[in-house]
Amino acid sequence: MLKNVFAISLSMSAVILLLLIVSPLLNKRYSAKWRYFVWLIAAIRLIIPVRIELPEAPVKLSVPNQTVVFRQEGVPVMIMDDSYTPKDSTSPVSAGYAPVITLQELLAVVWATGTVSFFLYHIINYIIFKRRIKPYCKKINIEVLEDVLKDMKLKVKPQLLECNKIASPMMIGFLKPTILLPGNHYSKNELYVVLKHELTHFKRGDIWCKLLLIAANSIHWFNPLVYLMVKAANRDLEYSCDDVVVKNSDMNFRKEYSLAILKAMQKTEKAVLSTYLNGGVSNE
Repeated sequence: MLKNVFAISLSMSAVILLLLIVSPLLNKRYSAKWRYFVWLIAAIRLIIPVRIELPEAPVKLSVPNQTVVFRQEGVPVMIMDDSYTPKDSTSPVSAGYAPVITLQELLAVVWATGTVSFFLYHIINYIIFKRRIKPYCKKINIEVLEDVLKDMKLKVKPQLLECNKIASPMMIGFLKPTILLPGNHYSKNELYVVLKHELTHFKRGDIWCKLLLIAANSIHWFNPLVYLMVKAANRDLEYSCDDVVVKNSDMNFRKEYSLAILKAMQKTEKAVLSTYLNGGVSNE
């Protein structure tokens, strides 16, 4: 499996690099929705540990079958491959040393440790954030929410909470999506555009898409290009949401929406696995 992960990471690096290079052109010719769709396809490919090989693969990745040799005290002293043959009884293998782990197994342990640690880091931070703000949250009911749900033809209503611990509107939650509003005073028009933005994220399932990106980043934590991909995907996620919100709207609505974004950008507090009203500013 590790060979497949490295091979996929290597091949997808070329794709990610190409997309990042041509990104300025894509920004002009294609909407953020399509760019974001491409990033999600790339993330899915990074997660699937199945390598699709051509008849003659342009790049072959091979890991030498080497063995790490340890003293009895556990201190590694040398690395050998399968071609090594002890010449006498004083050689390391016959003089109290013993092969403990192959190089491939050692790399697998390092990769697995990094993957689990990276993923748990984000999940634990997410849980800590939720517990930290919980005492400051309270349920609220506002008429504007019903208006937005009706306009967007949404039958499922996420939970709406007011939270004095956050600085800008956001949405969190996988099984129980929740829109959080700060304790700031919002006009009716501001509430409408804020709620429409977060409900657009809710309707598209963007929280799950963010989890997908985190999973891809966890598996390929050693590849810096994947970090750049996740950053670009999070940016295009917000841009594409903005495009949906303002689609077919008049100039007054666009003005209100722009002002709401500017207001939120000045106070945004980052939290993993959540969406923001921040005009595409990265919040991965």
